[in-house]
Amino acid sequence: MEPQYLRTVLSQWATGVVVVTTRADGGGHHGMTASSFTSVALDPPLVSVCVLSDGTTCRMIRQSGVFAVNMLGSDHEDIGRRFAGPATADRFAVGRWGHATTGAAVLDDAVAWVDCVVAACYPAGDHTIVLGLVQDAATPRPAAPLIYHDRTYHEGIAR
Repeated sequence: MEPQYLRTVLSQWATGVVVVTTRADGGGHHGMTASSFTSVALDPPLVSVCVLSDGTTCRMIRQSGVFAVNMLGSDHEDIGRRFAGPATADRFAVGRWGHATTGAAVLDDAVAWVDCVVAACYPAGDHTIVLGLVQDAATPRPAAPLIYHDRTYHEGIAR
């Protein structure tokens, strides 16, 4: 399967947009935009994210053993884009960020967030599936979600 063609096919799957954050070396934070997030189980409470195996995010999640998943609202497109691009500036300079129980950064006005400790990591091609045991969760505000479809951001259905 030609990778670019498969990417085009898979871009037809609409998905929510999240920012995955973790603690960084020296007490800072690191984060990236992702669309490969899912709920896995309620008992025990598990979620998963997929990250590039040789990427900075995967390395930092493995080192810290923690991560948070921030579910973005439709008004967070700028944050989604900022965390998706190259880390040339302080990504956390946009938005109001707090700290979850594990120390991972959480967006104060996210639609929702979950705070996790790493339960397991599974290799999957050039990515790693990171399974997280949820330690804390919140729904800071009701809002329409930010949706990603066909390489474009869209406003989801409002509640």
